Amino acid sequence: MENARDNFIIIDGNSLVNRAFYALPPMTAQGKPVQAVYGFATMLIRMIQNYKPKYIAVAFDLPAPTFRHKMYDGYKATRKGMPDELAVQLPVLKEMLARMGITILEKEGYEADDIIGTLAHGTSCFTYIVTGDRDSFQLIDDSTSVVMTKRGITDVLELDEAGLKQEFDLTPAQVIEYKAIAGDGSDNIPGVTGIGDKGAKQLLGEYGTLDKIYENLDKLSAAMRKKLEEGRELAYLSRTLASIDTNVPIFARAEECPCRFPFDDCVRTFFIDYGFKSLLKRTDIFEKNYDGEEATPPSEIRCESKEFTSVSELVNVIQSMKGETAVEFGAQGLWLASSPETEYSTKFSDRLDDMCALSLGQCIDAVKLVLEDDSVVKVVYDAKKLIAFCEPLDIAPVALWDVKLAQYVADVLKPNEPFSALAAAHGLDVEHPASAMLVLRKELAAEMKAGRLEEVFTGLEMPLVPVLRDMEKVGFKLDIGQLDKLNTEYTAQEKEIEREIFELTGQEFNIKSPRQLGKVLFEDLGLPYSGKGKNYSTGAEILEPLADKHPVIEKILAYRAVTKLNSTYVVGLKKLTGADGIIHTDFRQAVTATGRLSSAEPNLQNIPVRDERGKRLRALFTSRDGFTLVSADYSQIELRLLAHFSGDEILRTAYSNGDDVHTYTAAKVFGVEPENVTPAQRRAAKAVNFGIIYGISDFGLAQNVKITRSQAKKYIEEYFRHFPSVKGYLDESVQRARSCGYAETLTGRRRQVPELFSSQYQLRKFGERVAMNMPLQGSAADIIKRAMIDVHKRLKGMKSRLILQIHDELIVEASDDETDIVCGILKECMENAFSLSVPLTVDVGIGKSWIDC
Repeated sequence: MENARDNFIIIDGNSLVNRAFYALPPMTAQGKPVQAVYGFATMLIRMIQNYKPKYIAVAFDLPAPTFRHKMYDGYKATRKGMPDELAVQLPVLKEMLARMGITILEKEGYEADDIIGTLAHGTSCFTYIVTGDRDSFQLIDDSTSVVMTKRGITDVLELDEAGLKQEFDLTPAQVIEYKAIAGDGSDNIPGVTGIGDKGAKQLLGEYGTLDKIYENLDKLSAAMRKKLEEGRELAYLSRTLASIDTNVPIFARAEECPCRFPFDDCVRTFFIDYGFKSLLKRTDIFEKNYDGEEATPPSEIRCESKEFTSVSELVNVIQSMKGETAVEFGAQGLWLASSPETEYSTKFSDRLDDMCALSLGQCIDAVKLVLEDDSVVKVVYDAKKLIAFCEPLDIAPVALWDVKLAQYVADVLKPNEPFSALAAAHGLDVEHPASAMLVLRKELAAEMKAGRLEEVFTGLEMPLVPVLRDMEKVGFKLDIGQLDKLNTEYTAQEKEIEREIFELTGQEFNIKSPRQLGKVLFEDLGLPYSGKGKNYSTGAEILEPLADKHPVIEKILAYRAVTKLNSTYVVGLKKLTGADGIIHTDFRQAVTATGRLSSAEPNLQNIPVRDERGKRLRALFTSRDGFTLVSADYSQIELRLLAHFSGDEILRTAYSNGDDVHTYTAAKVFGVEPENVTPAQRRAAKAVNFGIIYGISDFGLAQNVKITRSQAKKYIEEYFRHFPSVKGYLDESVQRARSCGYAETLTGRRRQVPELFSSQYQLRKFGERVAMNMPLQGSAADIIKRAMIDVHKRLKGMKSRLILQIHDELIVEASDDETDIVCGILKECMENAFSLSVPLTVDVGIGKSWIDC
């Protein structure tokens, strides 16, 4: 092997960028996806540091057909095209490689493999081919190894001739012969029909080459001989298709592909622009002469870990902590750090004979000192979870700064859970959580400041944490007796509808099996199938249009409705309800891209309400004895926000006068006086009003209102003709998001919109809808969060308590003697949460059950 300084790394660009794209979670910068570029950079640096090349090049495929496509129409015909979310990253990747001074090689009519083979065979350097494509195994020789990517972006296998034989039982020359016989499904190389991996290797093990196999056909079994004779033409075609061309007419030589490493300031600036923080911290990958101060990345943190051996030592450390301290505290242990360089920890032990570890019980009093000290900012991960853990320990944490919520505010599309994903996204060591959290605190605070997001974090998200925790603690009372009766009733309905379905179809089958149901409907009954593919889809979008074709369709939809209600809600709620009849949901604060809260285990925001069965479920949620439920619901908050943002004078006047906006819109769209608007026209106008918020198409409106597409198109055109300011605002929202990469709410909350830059039409249209809707739905979420904080504060000292939020609705369980006061508090806090150019109005209802409110 040549001296290390003469090593030559040749990278299969398409292979590595695909590996990175699928191995990493979504990551955006400047509103565009970049995770594949980041992953490629990480792998590239690792290869450079491992193999210390003097020369380096990256070869890419081009979209034009190659000589193999012209030779065989089926070549790679089954391979899916590059996802649009990856395709848009290729220009960014090539820009990065250009800044690194790395040679990029492409040749129309040839594949990257051919370029790699030509370079490898045309140099005296020792060559490392970095790829995930096994075709390159044929290039292995005494001066060429293949570095095969396996899982993720770190797991690789280096193969020389001996390694190839050991791993795959093949020599480099036999790689082509193997594919000639066994074929290659990924490239759609046919091979010999009926001979797979085992058979191909047995034949090659005995005869060595394809030619020798055919020279000895008479020595094979009759069945094998027949397969080979019938497949002779395809076998030799497959061998040609699998053979890498090492004589591509390119004029690059190794000497013209120098490796410039460490990187210069141009690469550092690229990493800064695209937010590759973990790479920026790598002082070992940059030249040392960088003088810029503003963009200087933080030096790599080296954390010294110290374990507590006694309670007195723990107390001393805690008493020394002032100003800001990171705390990771739970059933597993305690980690503390006041600076990223030093972390103190103990992993709790329940074993009495374990003298080297403290127990949870021993640490409670000491931890209480720091967690309840409001002069010390506690940097934590998942503040609500910490508060819940501390409650039975009689600890009430204060002055918390939640890195999970900070990441959610800074960039909602970046991972914020679990902690390991958050730490990894910032290039931090999860083994030192307290140290990592201090670094995250600094970085995320800087990000939020740069994006003017501090008020969203400090004014909304952090104050909301104790509100949500109190709501979870109180819970919602469920009438278990009535729940059991409903279960019995729905189970009986299931069986009755099932019997009717069997009668209508003339056979018994598993109605819940899409395969069996599809066969019955589309083969046995001969109903028309509008879906695509070989496997029948039996979703609502397929079945609903068939309702007038056969009475069984209505029964199937009814069966699904009752079984879902029974299994998901009735049975599901029973499992999650405590012995006291109280159900406690988990409010998820850092999940949705719009800022809305979500609810889980159970999802109380998703209890059905539109049909009678769903309404009966809400009737089971009741107030405790001596209490009454008070519900306050914003009236058309998103439409009011549309009027506010667009400045449309017609809408503003309608809301200021208290007019029915749906009737008002119907009068404009249908050209009639408001008093002459029919219920059907009002319903259509309502669908248009709410559809406009979500960028609805004529197709979507037609489906919603059950009208023709041409009618729907006319409705939308008429709407925009009468409300031109709305059209202008929505178009401007899309252009603004395309320009800056994000959409923004009333409070300044941001949602990156990388979908706007997708080459896929449907994804781009989705991005446009996000750009239109995020300011409206996100602002509504911000408004109700502010209202929740204010309501919670006003209820302090009262017996009444906030128990649930369902998007635009708040529910308070009010003491019977405080009901009137609570109604006033809800109305006042919600209507004055923010000042808009149109009034925010709230509808208030009271009742002993949820459905009565």
